[in-house]
Amino acid sequence: MATVLERYQKKARRRRKRAARKHVRLDIQGLRMLAVLTVFANHLWHWPAGGFVGVDVFFVISGFLITGNLLRAATERGNVSFRTFYWNRVRRIVPAAVVTLLATYVVSVLLFKAFRAHEVGIDALFAFVFLSNWWFGAKGTDYFNSDETVSPIQHFWSLSIEEQFYFVWPALIFLISVIVARKAWNNRHRMQLAGALMGVIIAASLTWAVYETATDRAWAYFDTFTRVWELGAGALLACCVGVFALIPARSKPYVSWAGVALIAASLFLITDSSDAFPAPWALLPVAGAALVIIAGVGGEPKYQDFLQNPLSTYIGDISYSLYLVHWPIIVFVSAAMKSSVYSSILVVGLAFSLAIASYHFIETPLRRAEWGNTLETMRKLMRERSSVYAATAVAVLLVVSVSSYALRPSIYSQHAVPPQVVPANISAPEPDAPPPAPLGPLTSALQTEIQAAIKATQWPQLDPTMESVVSGSILPPDLVDCSYGATPNADQCTWRSPTAPTQVVIVGDSVATIYAASLRAIAQNSNGRIRVVSEAIGNGCAFTNVLVSYDPVSPDCEARKQNAVDLINNTKPNVVIISNRYKDLRVPGAPSLSPTDEAVSLRQIIDKFRPSAGKVVLLAPPPGDVNIKQCFGDRANGPADCLGSVSSRWQEAAGGEQSLAQSIGGVWIDSRPWFCAGGYCPSFVASTPTKRDATHMSSAYAEKIAPVIGESLAAAGIN
Repeated sequence: MATVLERYQKKARRRRKRAARKHVRLDIQGLRMLAVLTVFANHLWHWPAGGFVGVDVFFVISGFLITGNLLRAATERGNVSFRTFYWNRVRRIVPAAVVTLLATYVVSVLLFKAFRAHEVGIDALFAFVFLSNWWFGAKGTDYFNSDETVSPIQHFWSLSIEEQFYFVWPALIFLISVIVARKAWNNRHRMQLAGALMGVIIAASLTWAVYETATDRAWAYFDTFTRVWELGAGALLACCVGVFALIPARSKPYVSWAGVALIAASLFLITDSSDAFPAPWALLPVAGAALVIIAGVGGEPKYQDFLQNPLSTYIGDISYSLYLVHWPIIVFVSAAMKSSVYSSILVVGLAFSLAIASYHFIETPLRRAEWGNTLETMRKLMRERSSVYAATAVAVLLVVSVSSYALRPSIYSQHAVPPQVVPANISAPEPDAPPPAPLGPLTSALQTEIQAAIKATQWPQLDPTMESVVSGSILPPDLVDCSYGATPNADQCTWRSPTAPTQVVIVGDSVATIYAASLRAIAQNSNGRIRVVSEAIGNGCAFTNVLVSYDPVSPDCEARKQNAVDLINNTKPNVVIISNRYKDLRVPGAPSLSPTDEAVSLRQIIDKFRPSAGKVVLLAPPPGDVNIKQCFGDRANGPADCLGSVSSRWQEAAGGEQSLAQSIGGVWIDSRPWFCAGGYCPSFVASTPTKRDATHMSSAYAEKIAPVIGESLAAAGIN
């Protein structure tokens, strides 16, 4: 009796192991569908949570599938075959990726100016060697900052992290298998060792991710070490499939739907202002993906048609190719036409047509082919009915895409017509505000140049060139040391005699560091009447009482602000000038500050030195909402396409600072007459580029308008 029972138990264990080793194809492909569509929605309709959640889900799926393959190979062969593993990875990943990279670069050369196409080429090289995440992180790319110029290669960062993980993880499984063989242990020990090791890796990576997210969220987004735990979560699932196979079939639908619910909830709970992303907020989509996978181990759960229907599984099949092609298409279409329903149809049609073509005619043939029979494999696939259906679908989608582009109304063309009539006066920040003061002669002359630039139909010969401005440093080289570190270099950051009758200190963020160049020129041409000290600091350090962040924020921010307050209290200058960006400010762990909250926080830090300052001047930052680098980089764009405007956010913040200045007896100085006329803000004035990006003035323009700024300061009683 005991023998019969033992045999039955052994057979039951073998059945569970076989079930556990089964590919959970329907759920996995449906989960891939969910991931790629959320990423697509994020990029197409600017829904940040979709990109965050989709990538997290992809990481868990990848870790589970690849680790499962490695463990099965180690069980069957006794160890990992690196040659087989990496050859399979090359066949799976490289062909479609290389074709996408080459096509993206070629289109970039056609659509973008040379400097931007060159940048895309460099991005593609790093993506080809799976180092793009480190490259984008080192360049200071901020995924959370919509003002930045985006690379059509930027989405390759996640693929780079995956491949970096798979350079290390197979070797660790190899070492585990060596230990198992030497100890004469069974496969259960291999799974336990692998699971224990991955548990340690997950704990270390998640701990580091939480720390780095709190200190530098932009870098944490691209850092391999902050993302390993997400891949590791999938790998840990693969080490525990024997346990998951014991879950009763009746419970699996509940587990699966709980996972879908977590993923859906994370789409709404995680936003681009979530300071705790990627960690710990990524635990939500990672846990959701894990539950869906767990429910599918050993057999598909019932009542899961959302993930298991033919359309979902097919989109899951093409998800890799769709992920590769969708982002370059969005970037290129955005360069060709304005956002509208027509551009959305064009993007969706092109993305799915190219993804289907890539999957059926590049990805699948080269994945199935062996050395020497690639052409024969492709010929066989071309004769299959699925290939005919795929070719038909590609043709239909291309026709829809081209029709959408051809039928778009002219108002959705990317190319603007220069305004013909531009009034000289500048509107007030608020409708009920008093009319602005009359413009001085220098400002009026600048307004005439600005109006001419607004009406321009051709790019003039710029000096310096726009390429050098948008690709160069924010600051003049000799001002860099003034803008970083806990304390500035007093000799380099002070201009003119200490006995000058008017002592000026400028504080603020990176906007103020560039205004410092203008003030330096004013001081040097003041015949010894004005002395300027710069205490402005870059890297997102807003001069407010609370620590707020533009991502990333300088680690020296708090010390530098205190240093500025101490200097003002010790030297008692005649004038303190403050300038911060008018952009959403976030307190780590809290929502964005409203313009009212910003004004309150600014008032609190002013109160720390107000008795020691003769006059407080709030200097408005440059207006305009166009990223000049991205706009100018599009080959077809003319000057009218790169005209900015004064955003409502700028006007709200300006109104708050005006009220603050009145309440403390200070002065608010309007910067719009220096950059805009009639609500339009050109990218150049005369032959000088005005802006380096969406926020910062160019150094050359800071020098050009220094006399105009001096005139405005004199009108405010500062001379």
